[in-house]
Amino acid sequence: MSHEDDEKQTSYPVGKIADLYSTYYRMHGDSLASLGYPKGAQDARFRAMFQIGQLQNASILDVGCGFGHMLDYLRSWNINARYTGIDITPPMIDIARRKHPDADFRLLNILECSLEERWDWVFLVGAFNAAPAREGWWELVQQMMMKMWELCRIGMAADFLSSHVDFQKPGSFHADPGQVFAFAKKLTRRVTLRHDYMAYEFMVYLYKDQDLTANNVFTDFQSNLPGLR
Repeated sequence: MSHEDDEKQTSYPVGKIADLYSTYYRMHGDSLASLGYPKGAQDARFRAMFQIGQLQNASILDVGCGFGHMLDYLRSWNINARYTGIDITPPMIDIARRKHPDADFRLLNILECSLEERWDWVFLVGAFNAAPAREGWWELVQQMMMKMWELCRIGMAADFLSSHVDFQKPGSFHADPGQVFAFAKKLTRRVTLRHDYMAYEFMVYLYKDQDLTANNVFTDFQSNLPGLR
């Protein structure tokens, strides 16, 4: 991306996002409604995201962690991972810390700080869906994905509302799967796009390991194909 693109990407008023979710929290309290999650969506989103690869004993960064529900799912599904959750909404981080006093939750904007740490996997669930202002949102999404890519060692995943819908809720961001895929391919050759777990949502996986076999199969993928070495 050009310097001009980078300038454009930093222009979105990120504080509007924290204000929006703080308003949701004042209205709905400690509930999925404060996160803008439709009923029944959370199980499917986390199940699809956790299928990205081997999470057992891995380190995970949860970007836009809200109340820490990802940690609840990891524990309920017996996935032992070293978890860090970050969010820019103070009341949500406060609740996450109270509910999970043994976990690492941080009030943090990854676009405004320099992190030396790296995590095996970096995940974002639902945080791209509500757009307080449409202008500049896609640029912000790209900047966030680039930062997540920088912070991961093995891979990253993010989910989106799809543009392939009959109706778009005002204030929401419905991404074009093709556009997201094309951007992801600028970061890595190895990308998975999933539009198979919910009718109007999709997810992308991005992997760091891009090594190829002599016949152009990704080495990590072929290693899991018995008898096809």
